[in-house]
Amino acid sequence: MIKINEQFDVPSVGTCVVWDLLSDPRAVVGCVPGAALSEEHEDGTFDGTLTVRFGPTKVTFRARIELALDQAAMTGSVTARGKDNQGGTRFRATMSFKVTEQTEPPGSKVLIEGENEISGKLAGLVESGAKIVIKRTTAEFAENLAARCAGASA
Repeated sequence: MIKINEQFDVPSVGTCVVWDLLSDPRAVVGCVPGAALSEEHEDGTFDGTLTVRFGPTKVTFRARIELALDQAAMTGSVTARGKDNQGGTRFRATMSFKVTEQTEPPGSKVLIEGENEISGKLAGLVESGAKIVIKRTTAEFAENLAARCAGASA
C-alpha cells in the first residue's frame, strides 16, 4: 500500500478559480505529466492512461476513473482501477482533495490524501520508486495548475 499525503499552494488565486479547474477532469489531466483522458461513459466514469518513469523503466497504466465532487465543500474524490500496458500489474488508487482559502500568502491551498494498492509483476518496482514519483508528479502538477489558474483569473 502506497500512501499519499501532499499539499501545495496556489498563490494569489481564489479558491473558486482553483475549484473550477480541479472539478474539470480534462483540465486536471492537462496538468498531470504523462496523463490522458479518452472516452467518458454513460455512468460518468472515464477511461484514462498515465505513463510514469521508474528509473530506466517506463510504465503506462490504463484505468477506469470515477470522480465525485462536492462543490459546496470544495472537496472531491477520485477512484481509479486498472492495469499496466502489459497486463501483469493491477492497481486500485483512491484520492481525495480539498481546496481551502489561504491568507498568508494570499491564495489557495490544495490538500491531497490517497492510497494505491499495486499487485503483480511490477509491484516491487513501482512501490520502491513511488514516493519519488509522487513527489515529482505532485510538484509538476502544482506548477501546471498554478499557471492555468493564473491564466484563468486574469
